[in-house]
Amino acid sequence: MVNVLNLIEGEEAIVTSPENLFAPFVVHYAETFIIPENIKEYTIAPYGKSKGQKIATLKAYVRV
Repeated sequence: MVNVLNLIEGEEAIVTSPENLFAPFVVHYAETFIIPENIKEYTIAPYGKSKGQKIATLKAYVRV
């Protein structure tokens, strides 16, 4: 199973792993990104133009 997310509110967000299991990456409005099932903890925070503003994501689970 993987987690498929889409940034639906805000211009930019940064996705990080508290345990440094992957390199941080930036997503932009309407972009879709995948978090593998083995990543149990991750953070999505406002970034760049969205810093200090509200952001939102839509999350779906995909079974393979």
